Amino acid sequence: MSPAALRTIFVTLLLYSVIVPAWSAESEPLSREELYDLVYDKTADCRKEKDQSTCVNYFSADGEIAQVLHKTGKRKDGRWFLDDSDRLCILWNGKIKPYCFVVTENDDGTYNMVKRGKHISTMLKLYEGNTEKL
Repeated sequence: MSPAALRTIFVTLLLYSVIVPAWSAESEPLSREELYDLVYDKTADCRKEKDQSTCVNYFSADGEIAQVLHKTGKRKDGRWFLDDSDRLCILWNGKIKPYCFVVTENDDGTYNMVKRGKHISTMLKLYEGNTEKL
């Protein structure tokens, strides 16, 4: 095989490894029903992967969401919904575009929230109801 052909195969494999969604090798994305059951009227301890900061979210039964960052106490409010692609979407108040995530379950019972193949945040533990009174 020529060096050019080998280079083409290498580049193709490298690109494939970058663009294949993060969930493909490990676990399947949650279905619409599984997502709904996961977050409906639940409080979730969460971690933002970019800086490892922690937070708590409450996904209300009427589609509202509240998030409080543990370190600063900063609060954000918005709406949550499931889109036609079975993704969990959050539209924060004051924003015009929602953040939509594919959600996968990990072996340890946590859930990865993945946007465009990038692991953005993790739901660490979920509780029934609004345990934090958000």
